[in-house]
Amino acid sequence: MRPILLLVAALPLLTVAARAQVMEVRPVTPEAAAPRLGALRDRQMAFEAYRRGHLPRLNLRGGGATKCDEQVGRFCYWYDEREPPAPEEPAGIGAERAKFVALLDSTYREFPDDRWTSGQLIRYLTESGRREDAVRAAARCQVGGWWCDALQGFALHEAGRYAASDSAWSRALAGMDERQRCEWRDLKLVLDDNLLREYREMGCAQREAFERRVWWLARPMLSLAGNDARTEFLSRRLYTSFVEDAPSVYAMGFDADERELLLRYGWPRAWSYHDVYVSGRGSQKVITGHEPTPAPPMLPVAATVRNPALSDSVGWRGKGLPGVRARYAPDVARRLLPLMHQSAIFRRGDSALVVMAYDVSGDRALAGAAAAPGEMTAALVLTKGEESDATIVRLPTPGVRGTISALTSWGPMLMSAEVGARRQQVLARARYGMRATDSPGSRVSVSDLLLFDPHDGMPRTLDDVIPHARASQVVPEGAKVGIYWETYNTNPGGEGIQVSITVAPEDQDEGGWMRRGLTALRLVREVQPVTVGMSDVSARGRGYTPRAVVVDLATLKPGRYLMQLEIVAEGTIPVRGERVLTVRGR
Repeated sequence: MRPILLLVAALPLLTVAARAQVMEVRPVTPEAAAPRLGALRDRQMAFEAYRRGHLPRLNLRGGGATKCDEQVGRFCYWYDEREPPAPEEPAGIGAERAKFVALLDSTYREFPDDRWTSGQLIRYLTESGRREDAVRAAARCQVGGWWCDALQGFALHEAGRYAASDSAWSRALAGMDERQRCEWRDLKLVLDDNLLREYREMGCAQREAFERRVWWLARPMLSLAGNDARTEFLSRRLYTSFVEDAPSVYAMGFDADERELLLRYGWPRAWSYHDVYVSGRGSQKVITGHEPTPAPPMLPVAATVRNPALSDSVGWRGKGLPGVRARYAPDVARRLLPLMHQSAIFRRGDSALVVMAYDVSGDRALAGAAAAPGEMTAALVLTKGEESDATIVRLPTPGVRGTISALTSWGPMLMSAEVGARRQQVLARARYGMRATDSPGSRVSVSDLLLFDPHDGMPRTLDDVIPHARASQVVPEGAKVGIYWETYNTNPGGEGIQVSITVAPEDQDEGGWMRRGLTALRLVREVQPVTVGMSDVSARGRGYTPRAVVVDLATLKPGRYLMQLEIVAEGTIPVRGERVLTVRGR
């Protein structure tokens, strides 16, 4: 079953309603429009009453309003990806909505400068799935100030045109006064506790740079044009304006509770009801709002915002994180998959060259997108944490397998490797921090190890290896694997270098499964299944030495191993590089 996100209105007996603050003064309705708008508001009340009376019943599996992840005032919120999907909307509700939309549209054509009519029309058009009609309607808006730009930002976001939406929202914010702009950008409801304390201490001007960094890192696809996470949040903010001045499905008036949950988790795209028995009152009808899913955390955690280069892939997936403050179900990633890939860093002067090889042939949707021109995207993004310093390299014609190289400034960085299928709304992603191997106290240093498939001839440079780079650190049992590395700051006149490569089971290190605490290669040599040693001479005429070997893994049983390279140049202490390797049974 498709996972579902549920938002439940608490029982009327338990309701404590507090009106939400209105953040701006509403314009006066034109005198000529007043009778028409009064009639429209009555029709809206009638439609929402009809909807509430004809909602489909939801069959819950032992959950419901008694199982809350969080209680916010009169609302019980929970997130459970095992829940059944929302039941289909009855045809009668769609037909009544269409009649009301037609009345809204005719009034809006006559009074395009009325704010309430324009907002409600865009709201119900998008609710009906008529997203392009909403974009065209927003373009007809003639309300003064920032309102029309905000409507366009909302409609374009819902239509999946994120770059245009981002621009429209920037125009809308620029059209607000400083206080109002600060209120619209305010992130206090969606930040985790660690970031919230820091954010509260900032003034509005200081917050702007902080917000830019947060929204940049929050993007599900860093390679996507336009920041859909930011436009989603601002669209939620506008949606509160739609419903605070009109009836909502919950029928009890829009209040601070509903506003908070809407900003944190989005607005429902479907509604249903179920009955709950209340002692002394009998059966009570409870309305459930269904937000789109899957919905991972909307924002990265505090540690990632402060130092993206130290983040790992587990944190970016967001699985199992307690107390998620805000969620977002991006249209670009209705299915978010781990990307099968391999990445490695190589030094080029004061720059870093990152090589990433991927393979998505195992996913049917992505493989199908690769066969359709323009349907697949593949990109490598490198950033120190700000959009202004990002390096983005996109493959012009990506396939199910590929290799991307990107050059950026040297130093710790965040890497995001992204392969997506537009129409299928599938994204395979690998995102984590990367740092070059440290070699304190040594003149020489060594690059990452890049695994490649053996082929005719032995590669002499990185360019020779890239077409054969493996897209995984998993190798079949009995196979041979190529290893490429570079040793930096070697003597260009030629010097002796001792090379040792050892592959040992990772669980033989009592200090931890990754065995990063090895102080000398001799600690594993007593139990090594594979070892290679050779004497070498540094490359002449250049300041680094590229090398490649092929290692036979025929003696290894299926399991996880640590591959360690040790380099000893003349007069230096050993330097090491490591790579985790998995041998898979046939």
